[in-house]
Formats: sequence, C-alpha cells, structure tokens
Amino acid sequence: MSKVISNFILILLIPSLLYSANVLIWEYDTLDIFYDSTRAESVDCPHWIEKALIDNGHTYETYPYLPIDLSPYDVVFVTLGWYRC
Repeated sequence: MSKVISNFILILLIPSLLYSANVLIWEYDTLDIFYDSTRAESVDCPHWIEKALIDNGHTYETYPYLPIDLSPYDVVFVTLGWYRC
C-alpha cells in the first residue's frame, strides 16, 4: 500500500521532479518501520520514495529534522509516519 501511495505522489510531482536537482526527504518519525511483504523485511517510511528517486536518476537527502533553510531544495517530501495509539 505504501508503494502505491508513494507512486501516486510521484506521478503528481513528475513535472517538477524532471527539472529538480535537489530533493529533501524529511523523515519526521524515524522510529516508524513496517514490514514490507514484497521485500520480506522491515523498511522505514521514506523507503519507497527514496527507491523511486534513485530509479529515476535523482539525488536526495534524508533528514530526521526539517532544515531551517529550504531554499536549496526544489522538492520537499514529508513523511509523518503512522498513527499509533
């Protein structure tokens, strides 16, 4: 399901990603991992976004905090994690 969501987000952003050189992924909740049955292992929230960027030849930076200055980035992805009770 997360793969479908990340692919949907990328489809919406493909026009801007084609021209972007700098992508930031803000992994807000670094403790969130989930079991991915397609990989038969646990992955973190930005895993499929990172994979899609790599597969399309883009570079990215992943941070557990939001940088104060976002001006060097053309695209910013925010992963907020999963809701936990």
